[in-house]
Amino acid sequence: MITRGIFVGALLAIAPVSLAAQPTPGTNATDMDARLEIARELTELSRAEEQLDLVFERMKPSSVADLLANLERMSPGRDIGEQIETRYPGGRQAFEDEFSRRYADQFRSQYPEIVDQIARYWADNMTLEQLEATAEFFRTDLGGVWVGLLPGVYQHMTGLGREYSLQAGIAVAGEMMNAMDSGTETPDGGEVE
Repeated sequence: MITRGIFVGALLAIAPVSLAAQPTPGTNATDMDARLEIARELTELSRAEEQLDLVFERMKPSSVADLLANLERMSPGRDIGEQIETRYPGGRQAFEDEFSRRYADQFRSQYPEIVDQIARYWADNMTLEQLEATAEFFRTDLGGVWVGLLPGVYQHMTGLGREYSLQAGIAVAGEMMNAMDSGTETPDGGEVE
């Protein structure tokens, strides 16, 4: 969803001024059916289901670990990992493989609803003209290249966000600790007078 929002924002930034300057429609606009039809086409042109598959593949490794951690948290005193290893046919790896398969099936069964929500979001936040211009762009070779790059762009942005967020957090924590050690900073970040 975020990826699509960034992409649409980038498209609108390079769109002709007359399109970018149009007001964003509300959900009660009279052309909602037409906007929804084009927005649904955009989900196909943007390969929404393929991109959801990529999202799933990135989430899958942490999903098994999160599941096991949550199971252990909900069952204090019970060693879920040990039970899986000794009682599940094939042990932990077989459990993880089966979980991943079932999780993928369950997640993918929700694609029609997810894709419909993406289309509704576009239809609620773009004018008919903006949707038509975006669909026209997606139909071009260049539009196809953009769509193909979106997962990588999102992954790159996520990595950069983590890296710079960590750097900022370390810098601020260091400043605050130094100020506390020297007694020059108040709890709200102000200077002691």
